[in-house]
Amino acid sequence: MPYYLHHYFDPDFDYQNLKPKLQKDGRVDHYNLDYVQNVIAGQILAEWKEVDLTEVDNLDSRFVSEKKHWPLGPNVAINPQNKNQIIATANGYVFYFEGKIAVKTVLNVRRDVDFHTGNVYFVGDLIVHGTVRSGFEVKGHNVRIKGNVEAAKVYAGGSILIEGGVKGGGEAEIIAQENLKTSFCEKSFLFSGKKLIIDGSSIHSKLFADEYIIVKDRMQGGLGVSTKLFFAQNQLGGGMGVKTEIILGYKASFIKKYMELETKIKDLIKEIENLKLKINKNDIYKEEYQDKLQSLEIKLAKMKKIMDKNSEKINHNFNAQAKLVVPGRIRSGVEVSIGPFYYKVDEDLENKRFELEKEEIKLKSPAIVK
Repeated sequence: MPYYLHHYFDPDFDYQNLKPKLQKDGRVDHYNLDYVQNVIAGQILAEWKEVDLTEVDNLDSRFVSEKKHWPLGPNVAINPQNKNQIIATANGYVFYFEGKIAVKTVLNVRRDVDFHTGNVYFVGDLIVHGTVRSGFEVKGHNVRIKGNVEAAKVYAGGSILIEGGVKGGGEAEIIAQENLKTSFCEKSFLFSGKKLIIDGSSIHSKLFADEYIIVKDRMQGGLGVSTKLFFAQNQLGGGMGVKTEIILGYKASFIKKYMELETKIKDLIKEIENLKLKINKNDIYKEEYQDKLQSLEIKLAKMKKIMDKNSEKINHNFNAQAKLVVPGRIRSGVEVSIGPFYYKVDEDLENKRFELEKEEIKLKSPAIVK
């Protein structure tokens, strides 16, 4: 009785020959091309099955054998609970290499992430050797980008390193659950669950970090939210015409959620107001929109309750030791909050640190105490 090695992945998968997929509505998806075949540790990759001689002609002859043999490559093993099965022993992507099933734990994308690759989602560590182009997404555990990030999205369950920089065009979103480092950022949103470091400048960007933020050149315009420390080496602010705001002392991830919820509530209120206008304008619309209006009002009430709970969390986790440190120039117009306390810079300053003292923000020199 012959055996057939049944695969739970595509043994002929070719990442260099990806094709857009036709969706149910008839549109073609050029962004999700399934660049890799992700697997997780313990996942079944292939299984030997007995087959009748009458079935052999309908099977792939490459995987039909009189005896079981085990094409075991790196990070692959026989399932101890079922001796007919081959499983992955690590998270990664599965493929055939030199006739053996292998799982590789690091994915190298040796080009730009664009319409040739589609979005790249990977369960392990990921290195992009080019640029992440506008409109695309990259997700991995630890992510390293050797080029730039345009108006794209990059997410990591661990850390992110961008060797180029972020030219976001107001659309880039870079989120790392651990550390995040980039050469520069322009018109971007960056969040780090731990440390956020910018080797150059931040221009009109929103920066969030649950530990601290370091900008080694200047921060001009935008928002910086840090739980413990914000440090700008050479310059903070761009003058009275450029709004630059620093929020310290509150957990940055809570502030992020609060602001996102605030935006959703504003959008929901507008939608409710528009529906009310339609209903009041003509009774014909009353029956059509009344149920939807009630549903939206219930949703709004729930969101407001969630927002109140988030406010309690924010205030409960206030860090009164948070500081703003600027050894260089602080331009007029910069707004600084440490917890509920506020300070606006009215004239240009040099070499200052901002810290809380007796429920008031105090300016002290020098910025760095040795």
